[in-house]
Amino acid sequence: MPLDYVKSMLEFVERTADNAVKAPLVEPPKPRPIPETTVLFWAKIAEEQFQQIMPGLGIPFPPVYTSTASSYSRTRKKIVKSIGCPHTEEPPDSIMEYIHGETGNAILIRRGLVADLPVRDDFELRAYFEHFFWHELGHFYAINAETDNLHSYNEPGLIDDSPLYDAAIDGCGYSGERKKQEGYWLWQEFIAEVIANHVSYTIRSSGENYHPELLDWTADVCEGIVNQLQNLLWGTLYFYSATIDEYSLAHYFARLLSDDLTGLYVNAANEGKLKIDDGVYPDENIEPTCISDVPECYQPHLWKLHQILNEQLGKESFWLIDEDTLGKIGSCISDMMVEKVREMARDLSE
Repeated sequence: MPLDYVKSMLEFVERTADNAVKAPLVEPPKPRPIPETTVLFWAKIAEEQFQQIMPGLGIPFPPVYTSTASSYSRTRKKIVKSIGCPHTEEPPDSIMEYIHGETGNAILIRRGLVADLPVRDDFELRAYFEHFFWHELGHFYAINAETDNLHSYNEPGLIDDSPLYDAAIDGCGYSGERKKQEGYWLWQEFIAEVIANHVSYTIRSSGENYHPELLDWTADVCEGIVNQLQNLLWGTLYFYSATIDEYSLAHYFARLLSDDLTGLYVNAANEGKLKIDDGVYPDENIEPTCISDVPECYQPHLWKLHQILNEQLGKESFWLIDEDTLGKIGSCISDMMVEKVREMARDLSE
């Protein structure tokens, strides 16, 4: 997960709190790794908060395991074997991981990586931890709430041989099955982050220091939001030289459509409330999504994906999705891949 989300969330709370004083960015001394009892206690409290906000599924929540750097591989292999998980590869930098298998599930937390988070104090460390844990519970929740076994699209070895590169010039793109696979890969990361944002917002917005109406939309307030959106879009298109990065794309739309600070920024832009240099309002409203900043060939597909995901989040049970919608999401990704291949071909011909 991108590590800057909770930092922006906390800075928002600080800006809107009375007499807020920003602490210097100094790394506090922390035990390495953080004790297992501390991590398990934080996880227990975060799980209880999650259960108070999200409707019950009628099934037990996943057991939580922790590891040090030296015990990580051994611990993960034991979990994967015990629950029948087909994903045996180890994610190199994952602070936490929800592991889903045929006979069970689990969350594995790497305590050494938690200790390495770039935070200013213990309060911010706890906030990072909670958001990451809610994200992993978001994976658990969305997968286990599925009415159909859509998670089968995430199993290894299912990728078909859609001749994307050969067909790109003709605009054929991926097959229908591959589009659903692509749609599911984006969806599972998107919805986990959306659920984490939903839980986080529900808790924070009930606090006495949450006063978004006090925000003055000056350039320094907007700059961080714009940079985050632009970086995620640029990572989507160019982090990999020959493909689209669905992970960055999922986090871009999760931030744009479900992060409360970003939503307030979008509303302010649409209402002409953003200020530019010296606090002056611009002559025209600023396009807040940053989609207009990427090459024009990608823009129609991003706007279409924006519409699909925004409509999905408008549903009461926004975490439930069907195969048809997965296919529509995947079609947008397929169309972006066609444009990517064409862009590569143009670059080679120049």
